[in-house]
Amino acid sequence: MSDTGKRPGQHTEDAFIQELGGTFLTRFYGLLRAARLYSVSNQTVQRQLQEFMALLMKGLEEETEITLVTASGYFYLNNVRIRAQSSLLAVYHALMAELERRQLGGVRVLQGVSLAEVERFIQLFVGAEDPTLAEGLSDALAAASINHILTISPQEVDVEELQEVSRETEVVTERGRARKVFWRAVIGTKKIVLRAVQTGRPDLRQAKRLVQPVVDTIMKNELSIVGLTAVKGHDEYTYAHCVNVSVLSVSMGQALGLSRQVLADLGVAGLLHDIGKLSVPAVVLQKPAALTPEEWDVMRRHPIEGLKMMTHMPGFSPLILEGMRVCLEHHMNHDRTGYPKFNADWGQSTLSAIVAVADCFDAITAHRAYHKRPRSAFEGLQYMLGPSRVQFEPMALWALVRTVGLYPAGTVLLTASNHVVLSLSPNPGDLRRPHCRVIVRPDGTVVPEDQTEVWDPMPATESVTKVLSPEDYQNADQLLAA
Repeated sequence: MSDTGKRPGQHTEDAFIQELGGTFLTRFYGLLRAARLYSVSNQTVQRQLQEFMALLMKGLEEETEITLVTASGYFYLNNVRIRAQSSLLAVYHALMAELERRQLGGVRVLQGVSLAEVERFIQLFVGAEDPTLAEGLSDALAAASINHILTISPQEVDVEELQEVSRETEVVTERGRARKVFWRAVIGTKKIVLRAVQTGRPDLRQAKRLVQPVVDTIMKNELSIVGLTAVKGHDEYTYAHCVNVSVLSVSMGQALGLSRQVLADLGVAGLLHDIGKLSVPAVVLQKPAALTPEEWDVMRRHPIEGLKMMTHMPGFSPLILEGMRVCLEHHMNHDRTGYPKFNADWGQSTLSAIVAVADCFDAITAHRAYHKRPRSAFEGLQYMLGPSRVQFEPMALWALVRTVGLYPAGTVLLTASNHVVLSLSPNPGDLRRPHCRVIVRPDGTVVPEDQTEVWDPMPATESVTKVLSPEDYQNADQLLAA
């Protein structure tokens, strides 16, 4: 795996691969998306194919092969780690999910590869999205006489070697650890959902494995992971919503003093709260316009359908019981104005009340095609603390404020010194002064994206004078994810 035709002049080579890496991921993923939407003869696919082939040829002029692997939440091109810059994050994690879905550790392209081989490879790769077909992808490539593109199994990836290379050049930060935990949870949640479609029930064991690192991170007061819940603009948001609700719920539970075991149960319940939406037709779930009354009737059944799915779990435990209640009650509302309706005197459980607040906060700040723009996190918090607060359990609202702060992640702020900063994560010691990234200095100069000026947290000598419009800073979401 590690023999990738290295030559003398390692630093020059690494710089070349690093320059190639981001474009390689973008072109590869763009080609996969186009091939999934259109036939391979389509003009769009052919253009993307030609661009990707040209990039391969450029790389193979310098290297004897191009090897792309994924390990421990990162991509490596010829053993050089590809930096997950903010503008690349959506592609980075979506492509990682594509490989994981096919149970692959990576792909190797050898010198001598032809356009016809790349075209046929893309067809077979896209067609292997079904797990039953993914197992035979390597054999299918051989049968199609594709001799210059090889798949790499996860077992073939030398993780320790790649990590050692990374340790030589990179300092691990709290935000880096948070990104790793968060995106692993997103990819794992996607697996749980796809598996539940097949089996009719969620994989509780896998859900617990995903939630445990989240609980550990938050209990160490490493709250950068809370800031990542504000990132909405990526292809995996459907699954990230489940992770967002889980992360917010666990952090809220910690603010309320819940034990580690209860936090773990709360995280799993938050992760699976919307599992009943698997019963909602895709045309309703993904409708780009407002739902009709009839469609809302279908949508409002998902809490009951979620409860039914949880009853299919083998055995019976307090976790399953809490999961059932959260599935059923997370839209009930504290003032009983939600759904489903009950004639009996039925109130939300503590965990349901927490998940309900986390779910609403994340949902109202997400993109909706029929809205001109989503609410910012700051606007979402204002909405929930305004007249709508009667819908939520007061202690859960208090915990939300403790979790996201007064200026939630993603909020663009003007400070007393005339800095423009982006809120990254809450500061438990002072909710008025979050951890921030500087966007514009007082003299008006914009901080380049590849330069990071971070306040951990905002200094005591600073204060917020104004919340700015997010439309004026279009790359704020990308900077937040970095």
